[in-house]
Amino acid sequence: QKITKLNFKMRFFSTLLFLAFQVEIEGYTIAQNDACGMYLAISSTSDLDETTWGIYAGVDIPKGALVGPPDLAINTHNLLGNANDIDQDKNEGSSMVQTVHIFEEYIWVPDATGGSRDLGTTGRLVSAIPGAGFLGAYNPKLTNSEWYHAGAFFRELIGENPRVTHPGRGAYSQFYNVSLISTDDIAAGAEIFMDYGANWGDDDDEDEDDSELKKKDYERIDALVNQMILFFAKYSEELTGPAKEEIYEFLIKDIVNAAAGSKKGKKIHNILPSSPDKLHEIKKTGSILYSQPLAKRKIEWLRENGMCMDNIEVRGSTIPHAGRGAFAKRAIAKGGLVGPIPVLQVPDKSVMNMHKVTKSIDEDGDKYWHRVNNEVIGQQLLLNYCYGHPESTMLLFPAGSVTNFINHSSEKPNVKLVFSSHKENNLNLLKKTPKEMLKVTSLGLLMEVVAIRGIEAGDEILLDYGNEWQDAWDAHLVSWNTDVESGKIANIWPSRAIDLNHEYRSRPYETVDEGAENHESIRQLCFLTLGESDEDGGKRWSIPDKINIFDDENLVDCIVIERIELEVAQANSIGGLAYNYTVKVVDEDEEYRVFDIPHKAIVYLDKPKTGDQFVEEAFRHYIGISDEVFPPAWKDKSLILNENKEIIKDEEESEVVYENDEL
Repeated sequence: QKITKLNFKMRFFSTLLFLAFQVEIEGYTIAQNDACGMYLAISSTSDLDETTWGIYAGVDIPKGALVGPPDLAINTHNLLGNANDIDQDKNEGSSMVQTVHIFEEYIWVPDATGGSRDLGTTGRLVSAIPGAGFLGAYNPKLTNSEWYHAGAFFRELIGENPRVTHPGRGAYSQFYNVSLISTDDIAAGAEIFMDYGANWGDDDDEDEDDSELKKKDYERIDALVNQMILFFAKYSEELTGPAKEEIYEFLIKDIVNAAAGSKKGKKIHNILPSSPDKLHEIKKTGSILYSQPLAKRKIEWLRENGMCMDNIEVRGSTIPHAGRGAFAKRAIAKGGLVGPIPVLQVPDKSVMNMHKVTKSIDEDGDKYWHRVNNEVIGQQLLLNYCYGHPESTMLLFPAGSVTNFINHSSEKPNVKLVFSSHKENNLNLLKKTPKEMLKVTSLGLLMEVVAIRGIEAGDEILLDYGNEWQDAWDAHLVSWNTDVESGKIANIWPSRAIDLNHEYRSRPYETVDEGAENHESIRQLCFLTLGESDEDGGKRWSIPDKINIFDDENLVDCIVIERIELEVAQANSIGGLAYNYTVKVVDEDEEYRVFDIPHKAIVYLDKPKTGDQFVEEAFRHYIGISDEVFPPAWKDKSLILNENKEIIKDEEESEVVYENDEL
């Protein structure tokens, strides 16, 4: 048969015009495998000037499965507002502001944590999410995962004691089971890429370079490759030797340029292999990974150059009042790796201080939060998760997966903290002063949790936080018990939203007529996804054609006014008990009824500033790093300590510039 340029050109254009398909995910499953499921290794986004750590799948992860173990979220309240002075000129060069800016490279809006309404309108709330939240890479063309909001909203009650007053209240985050879910099949060895949100750029931004290849372009390249493979297979007898090469060169150069434009065409030409016999290599990986081979590593490479991140899992801690703990998933020999921990430097630990804040308007008309004065009224919960030393202003925030659940024991620790000897660890940072570390924004330092004795599968992982931490906790116990005895702290702890969500997972919600309890510190909300209006004047709940039913943005306050029991076979496909509800919704001055709300679409949240994190008497102290491990360069030589290693003087010749003199 005769092959003409024209009929192939038409074939090519029809291929490029195909539409990207959308995938509906019905449910979520957890990828399980005895092999290491997740590795830490150098990210494909790293460059010669800056080490960047990334996470890689150790096993195949099907579309719709959880990616790695769920982790916690630590909400911070007005982090930048507490650092800002009302005089904005003072904020230029402020070590507090610079420290916050380092942190802001890695923190998230709290939509996926279940805590976005925790602060209300009294400031700005952001979340530190270890693991994927710090280590998931960004490349819109390679995005293969996203936050699974329902994980945090419907978290199981683990390590909690409902309505029990205890000294651990407010000392650990109640936002956990923060989960990542795969949006595509992820092959073993592939790096995890996340959608960072609109603020990080839009793949379809009209202002972008029009020659930049977007994700849809790569999908079209994949379709073109498939068409060419079929084409050359069909005419294998007619096209051999030089003729085959000539036709292939014509297709990937002339025809691609005509269809995609010369700028994009040149980039597509550079991606495609030099010979048609190698087209199957692109088909095997896809054009995106073929053009960026470091985004998928061989498992053998990861075993040799990476570090396993899923040796531990979360359960209720055996330590009283500690909430959740980390437990070994598999046996770990003495000296073995329990977990790698990339750490983010916090050069000025005074950013953990909380002040009364307010909002002002700058000379450009923009609103900004700032502290009213330098009076410290509390400390961020974030402090409890950081590593520190009494002779330094430097803190380290641990960004490892699940490692923030490791609890303290001075009597039976089975692990220790060390700086990693991994060849990519930027140990030069250990020689810099805290002031010099203000200029470092990368997550380049790596620590390890190492077993100091043999650990069996199922053992709780315990770390000695140090004498300073233990002394602070002992003092807290005395103070807490005194406040309970005096009545300053209630003897019976009020219900929290997490308690009610656990209770109503197995029982129906009461209606207003049945005397549904009105909790002073808890609000009832519904995930609202509406269909057509009902003839009775209300609206009807419906399941949308996408997987965002439980997104934070769908939540509105609601009141249950009617309950309908269903046959089990009628129960809604989103799960939950076999009940539907009619609710009254009050949404921005509009009030209306919604019918057929399923049981699982109703959830409780704590009202702003009422959760345990806001308890004034809650414990606050960083986790200690031993003298043997802590770098001497990070110690501030101007800090004069007494025999108990308490700061008693800060001499004027300090080389580090701080925001205030309260150090």
